Amino acid sequence: MKTFLIRVVKQALDLLGVDIVRKKNDFNISTYKALYSDDVLQRRPFYNIGAGSFFHPLWTNIDYVSDWYGGVQKNIIHHDLMSKGPLPIETGQAKVIYTSHTIEHVKEDAVQALFNEAFRCLEVGGVFRITTGPDAETDFRALINNDEDWFYWNRFLDVKGNYESVCHKPATSVPLSERWLHHVATQLAPNDISPSKNKFTDKEIWDAIEKFGFPSVLNYFCGLCEFQSDRPGNHISWWTHGKITDSLKQAGFKTIYHSGYGQSSSALMRNSKLFDSTYPQISIYVEAVR
Repeated sequence: MKTFLIRVVKQALDLLGVDIVRKKNDFNISTYKALYSDDVLQRRPFYNIGAGSFFHPLWTNIDYVSDWYGGVQKNIIHHDLMSKGPLPIETGQAKVIYTSHTIEHVKEDAVQALFNEAFRCLEVGGVFRITTGPDAETDFRALINNDEDWFYWNRFLDVKGNYESVCHKPATSVPLSERWLHHVATQLAPNDISPSKNKFTDKEIWDAIEKFGFPSVLNYFCGLCEFQSDRPGNHISWWTHGKITDSLKQAGFKTIYHSGYGQSSSALMRNSKLFDSTYPQISIYVEAVR
């Protein structure tokens, strides 16, 4: 089973443009040496939260270690964001904190705790970069417009040998509303194999949309989700630029701005071979400066 999961996860990461094998010339060491002293670099004060398969010799990886990820996690400091406990980083010690496609996998109060901790851990002038997906507003608009092409990743989950660890049957064999729900509140989708006492049919999803509207319908569905430790890849919270900005303000950040693919204000995070490579077509990019 573990061998199967490794193969599926690696195939999925390859589809999304995430390289598991890194080449030495991908690391841009000269950029680090131009910006920081050897003493600083030895401390590795650059942190990737939810690092997954990410590796850079000068970065420190923090993630929720789980067999669910099929063995792609390497050199990880284990931390459970759902605990809402302190990050394993000293106060004011971090130069940069990066988190990519992590916050949608934990509840909103845990995300707020993460943002609070990022504020504590960063030095003055340090950069916090958040990428996540989907942009819930664009995702919802795609559903309303019956824009099936937006949900392109479902095609990977149509292939026999790929979908069985996630879905009961091929992803595109169910109505678009159920595929959208799978993207918003994974465990509530009837085709997802995650257990849940709440599963919503096509009609029930549209009834909820008509009743609550956007964005309240997202609060409704995500409010029914629980973090499942054996399936940490499920989506259980929703995000937009505005919602992330509000949470960062609550954490204490005052300098917050929209960013884009490869457009970090930190030279370290403009390396697209290592950063921003997951779902760039549907991602949100936001940065905050301590």
